[in-house]
Amino acid sequence: MKRYKFIFLTLTLVTMFACQKDPLLEIKDGGWNKERNIIGISFAGQIGQTTIVREGADASVAFLDYSDDFSNILINSLEISFGATASVKAGDKLNFNNPEKTATITITPVNGNPLIWKIVAGSYINPYKGTWSIHSFRMKWDDWNGWGLNGEANVADKISSAANGMDDVFTFGGIDGVDEVSGAYYGSYQRAGGPNGAFGTYTSPLGNDWSDLLGQLPNGNGKYYIKKDNTISVNIDGKTKMYNSKGSTATDGSTMTYSLYTNQIWSIDWDDYYGTENQLKVIYELYYILKKQ
Repeated sequence: MKRYKFIFLTLTLVTMFACQKDPLLEIKDGGWNKERNIIGISFAGQIGQTTIVREGADASVAFLDYSDDFSNILINSLEISFGATASVKAGDKLNFNNPEKTATITITPVNGNPLIWKIVAGSYINPYKGTWSIHSFRMKWDDWNGWGLNGEANVADKISSAANGMDDVFTFGGIDGVDEVSGAYYGSYQRAGGPNGAFGTYTSPLGNDWSDLLGQLPNGNGKYYIKKDNTISVNIDGKTKMYNSKGSTATDGSTMTYSLYTNQIWSIDWDDYYGTENQLKVIYELYYILKKQ
């Protein structure tokens, strides 16, 4: 009897499971999936982030690129909706060589009509590119004690030998590529001597060398790097010490204010409280104003 009960139970269970609908069937056949989005995309030579906008059937991607040739812009990466297919893939190139600088990508969903995405390329206007002369090089200092150790002056008024560099010329080249580690874009940099044939030096009246602070836009040839926050750094090759310039840069096309990195030093000389050395120690703002030639 037990044997017959077991056989009956087994047949019942088999029948029940045979009649039950596969709960994953709708997911497996993909009939529900009408998604046709571009989730992420990037291009060679791209500056900044990609803007992706979709409102119903209106779908677009916009980006800035530093390329001089918009006829063959490489797609670095492409991410689309699950199960969908695209008319292009990463590694393909798009042609933006038309007045509107536009191209299209078609995304076809698992189920439903394809969607044509409009891709718009913009030319990155490099605010640093060009040749610049020095309009001014100034310092502000304050020890925040309220006793008068504060003020603003031209650096050359405090260190006379710095005046030799005031006729120097800066040249920032176009963007040559991207640093794979930092993601910063780089180009060539040069600070060349002017008509007087001499560079500035930064030794204080007491004989202390202030080149680390005051020489952040160094002489010679190297590279400048545009970071994602639009600050730039300058590196000079062929020296035992690598110089770095840090700060925010703004431009209106003809002038550029370059704020340099400062770090106040609190070893005050109380015997010469208002002297140049103390002023240099408590610089809190140091900047160039450059004029485009």
